[in-house]
Amino acid sequence: MIDRTSSRSTPAPRLSIRVPRARLVALALLCLWTLAGCEEPSPVEASTESGTRPPDAIAVRVSPVRIESISSLYATSETLRAEKHAIVIARTAGIIEKLLVEEGDSVQEGQPLAELEDDEHRIAAEQAKTSFEIRQRELERIRKLHEDGILTETDLSDAQRQADEAKHAADLADLTLSRTIVRAPFSGTIVERHLDVGATVSNGTSVYELADLDPLNVDVRIPERHVARLASDQRARVTSQNLAQPISARILRISPAVDPKTSTVKVTLAIDGAPPELRPGGFVRVAIVTDTVPQATIVPRSALVAEGRRWQIFRLVASGSRVERLEVERGYEEGERVQILRVVGEATLNPGDQVVSLGASALKDGSPVLVRDAEASTGPDELSQHGEDSEEEGALTATDPRDEG
Repeated sequence: MIDRTSSRSTPAPRLSIRVPRARLVALALLCLWTLAGCEEPSPVEASTESGTRPPDAIAVRVSPVRIESISSLYATSETLRAEKHAIVIARTAGIIEKLLVEEGDSVQEGQPLAELEDDEHRIAAEQAKTSFEIRQRELERIRKLHEDGILTETDLSDAQRQADEAKHAADLADLTLSRTIVRAPFSGTIVERHLDVGATVSNGTSVYELADLDPLNVDVRIPERHVARLASDQRARVTSQNLAQPISARILRISPAVDPKTSTVKVTLAIDGAPPELRPGGFVRVAIVTDTVPQATIVPRSALVAEGRRWQIFRLVASGSRVERLEVERGYEEGERVQILRVVGEATLNPGDQVVSLGASALKDGSPVLVRDAEASTGPDELSQHGEDSEEEGALTATDPRDEG
């Protein structure tokens, strides 16, 4: 007997594959992106890419070549000092009774600064005065007797000598009494007080330190080769971390001697009306003009690109879409301005030529460029705001490359 139920074929199981919805969305987006990449660019995109900028153009900014005045300077850091400085001492022995001024006070020449106890000195002065008066009366009596022929010339000479000695003793006592008052030897400012009331002093004991702070001086050592261009009252510039703006100084005097060890000459600068932020002993940066070129070819410092020991700039060609490389020799530097002495080779650099001032380091000869907004024309220096002639003050920031390093 045949089992029909066992011979009936069993249906094959159904295979079900589930794909997450997120993957389907991603796959669809990928297909759309691929198809979009094969399409032609839109008219806007085509016009942008095929316009004035080549595909490999470099965006730059240019500045014009100018003819301006520029100067070299000798710059160094030095210490401020007062034109007059003195330690005020006691000129006689005693005890300090009063201190009449304090640190920071301004005083005039001859003004009392301190007083010593003067009782003993006052008594000694009175005694000396009395002795002198007695000797003076005795001299008058002896002179009358000498005229009458009673006393000799020797008696008169002895009386005259004794009277003179008594006068000298009285004068010395008065001088010692006057020295119980310590006075300012010159007008200035009290820098330091060394003693307190009640201190015992002797002849030579320091009481105050006095300085005349107007003007403040700076002693600068200048190389001998620069000194021939310097003169008294020539202007210089002084900067300090305590000052918001540079201030002006003048050459007060130039030493006639050369230091044989350093081949330098001492030049003293004076800062008239120095602000209170400047004090003796403080450090300042000094810059003295040593040479001036009134008609110099000037480019921005950022236009120069170093290549080993050589310098180059990139000038915009007439079409305005490419640049040419020029090797140059630089001269004086003044802030962000640099003098170009000459162009190496047959090329020339003329006023008004456009040189790359931003982006030059990425260029080479013939590089295509896209010029952004050109830099605005600026003056040579901001120091003219300090009341000096713009050309002269502008010179005060220049640097001589020979002094570098």
